[in-house]
Order: sequence, then structure tokens, then C-alpha cells
Amino acid sequence: MSSESTELVSLNGTELQESQLNYSSLRENIEPNDDSRNQEYITKNKDMLTDFQGFMLLLPTYIGIGFLGLPYMVKLLGLWYGSAGLLLFGALNEIGVLMLTGSVSRLTERTGERFSDFGRAAEMSMKLGPPCLQPHAGKFRLSIDLCIIIPYGLFMPDLIAAMNLFLKDFLHQYIDINDALSIIGISGLLLPIYMTRRMKLLSYLATIGNITLFVIIIISFQYICQDLPDTKMRPAAKLVDFLSFTSFVNDVMFSYGGIALALPIRERMKSTKHFDGWNGVLGLALMFVISFHVGCGFFGYLKFGEITQVNYILNLPHDQWIYKSLKMLSFLTLYFTIGTTVFIVTELVWGYLKDKFSMELIQNYGEYFCRFFLLIVSCAFTILVPELELLISLTGCFGPVYLTLVVPMVITLLTLYAEEEPSLLVKKLKRKVSIMCFVILLIFGIYSMIAGFSVALYTALYHIVL
Repeated sequence: MSSESTELVSLNGTELQESQLNYSSLRENIEPNDDSRNQEYITKNKDMLTDFQGFMLLLPTYIGIGFLGLPYMVKLLGLWYGSAGLLLFGALNEIGVLMLTGSVSRLTERTGERFSDFGRAAEMSMKLGPPCLQPHAGKFRLSIDLCIIIPYGLFMPDLIAAMNLFLKDFLHQYIDINDALSIIGISGLLLPIYMTRRMKLLSYLATIGNITLFVIIIISFQYICQDLPDTKMRPAAKLVDFLSFTSFVNDVMFSYGGIALALPIRERMKSTKHFDGWNGVLGLALMFVISFHVGCGFFGYLKFGEITQVNYILNLPHDQWIYKSLKMLSFLTLYFTIGTTVFIVTELVWGYLKDKFSMELIQNYGEYFCRFFLLIVSCAFTILVPELELLISLTGCFGPVYLTLVVPMVITLLTLYAEEEPSLLVKKLKRKVSIMCFVILLIFGIYSMIAGFSVALYTALYHIVL
């Protein structure tokens, strides 16, 4: 790495403005590809991922037990409109994530810094942006960190509650167990998962979780795809009000809310070139996710129609052991994939706490105490707050929409602002068209965020009052 690249990382305030004037000379001193830079990083960090391991980690980030609610989402809008909605917001999600990784790649070229933190990348983009926005870079990062910590922090007890539900339904014919004891027992089983720090080991666990999830999909789909009615038997579109449509958007975006893990996985890839782009690991994983979501929602609603329940497993026969086993398989899927959620929250929380302590003992082992504390809090919260779904819908709609549809557009616009103007006419036109599209997407994202948050708040207050 060149001396100018090292100096640029530590620049702030007026120095950052001066660095923009020297951007042309800086680019000449930075290598055009990341292979040599990756090689130096790999020698210092053994927790590196292959392309397959990165793919295995991305799948449970976007495809979890939440896919069981996709047919119900399609039911809200109708067979074809609902499926089109899943496709549209899936495409917007992929655009947002790819824009984020593309902007991070440009920021790395400019600064020489590797970004594994979503908030850090946003902060740097604003520091290199317009002078009037540079003093607010820290606030921008804080808003992103909060929108990751709050939804994902609440998602951990929600997963424990779901595991408790699946376990009790499976064991109720053999033993009657108290909710609190069941949750404490599950938390004890989760202790090794919570203590796992290495991303590579989490990729192995995620692979096992993906296998069990694949078995769930096969068992459930072989029933769903039998004796399917004609598509004309289901309404193609429904007349829905603003409340129903916004609720649909909230639920869909929450199911696509895996953007927070994209940069941590990318930063640990042996070659980021294999990760980025439409035909990279990230693009292929997201295309698979979108196809799966649309197919699951379409065929699930086509099969069950208006009797489709929030969790379509409830529509399957309850008197056959093969379908009863889905609950235990769902428990195992959550068990092996919850580690990715814990990783995201711990990285942010411990990142803030680590700098507060100077003792070597805390620096070496403090993260384990942080993870254990998160497990205790998740266990206690699951026991004390049984109606967690309302809180999840309130916080979940704000975080994923903000992080997926708003922040990537802002980072991209800030990154483009700080770059040199192209000299050729075609490149100038392409740049202006790109900026116009990003602005339109940004306006749409802000509107969706405000509308979704308002509807979720109204729904939560309505249920609490009544």
C-alpha cells in the first residue's frame, strides 16, 4: 500500500477536502485490482472464506424460516400482483446490495481501507462527500448501526421464541414442559453457537442449516405441488387499501433484510472480485433467493388459496409423521443459522465497547462476555415479552427498508460526487442518467420507509390499545 493511501485513511476535516484535489495522483499509486492487497490481508487473517462458504453464509441470511410466510404475503395482493411484488422488491434489494458493494470497492481504491462495517463505509463516503455533510458523517454511521442492532437484536429472541414453539409442538405428545424452562434449555443449547467467533466455522454450521432447510422445502413442496388448481381459480389481483399494501411491503422487505451481513462476508472472501457483481457470489445468491421467494409465494398461495395461514406449515396435514417432522427440522435450521445474526450484533456492540477498556484480559476475552450477555438478555426477553411479533414488525420495517433502499443510494451518490467528472460525452451522459436513477430510487426508498414505519406504529398501537 502506498504512503499516500495510508495518509488518506487518517485524514479528517479540511485535510479530506485537500485529498479530493489529489485524487488523480492517488489512483495512479493504487493497484487496479485487489489481488495483492487481499494476499497481504489473508496472511494476517486465517478466518477467510472460499466462494462456496460465502454462498452458504448468504443463503440463510436471506432464506430462513420466514419463507413459510411468503404464500400469505402473496395472498394479500393476489396471485399475480403478489408474486410481482416479491419479484420487484427482490430486484430492488439486489440493486441496493450490489450498489453498496460497488461503492465500497471504489472507496477501497481511494483510501486503501477494507470495509467490513456497513456504518464505517457510510461514514467514509460522507467524509469524502460535500463539505456541508462531512461534519455529520458520525451521525450517519450511528443511524445505520442503530438500524442494524435494534432489528437484529430483537430478532435473536424472536428466533428463540420460534424454536421454543417448534420444540413444544413436537414434544407435546410426549411431555408437557413449561415455556420458561423450555426457553432456558434452548438457550443452554445455543451457548456454543453464541460463543462462535470465526466466520469460517459459522459457514460450516450454515451449510448444515441449509441442508435441513432444503429437506423442509422438499417435503413441503412435494405436498404443495400435488393437485394444483388452475391459476384462474385464484384472484390475479385484489383491491387493497394503503394499510394492506404497506404491510405487504414491510413483510417482504423484512424477508429480504440480509444486507447487514454482505460486507462482513465480502471482507473475509479470499477474492472480493469473485464476490462482487451480478455474476459474482453475491449476485448469484440473491438471484437464487429471489427465484425461491417468488416460487414459494406463488405455488403456496395457488395451493391453499384463501385458507393460507401466516405459517403455511399449519396448512399441511397434522396426522402424518413426515409433516410433523418439519417442526423439528425447522428447529434445527434455526439452531444452525442463528449464529450469523449473533455475529452481526456482536461485531457492532463489541466494536463500541472494546475501545472503552484498556486491560489486556478484557481485550482478549471481552467479546466472549459480550456474547454471553447477549444470550442472557435474549433468553430473558423471550420469557418476559411473549408478544414479540408486534415489536419485530415495528422495528423490522424501519431497519431493512432504510438499510436496503435508502443508505446504498446515499453512499453511491456521495461516492460519485467525490470522483472526477468524466471527460467523454458518452460517459458524462451515462453518469447523469445513473445519478438520476439513484435519486429516484432514493426518493422511493424514503417514502417506503416513512409509510412503512407509520403503518407499523399504527398497527402496534392499535393492538396495544385494544
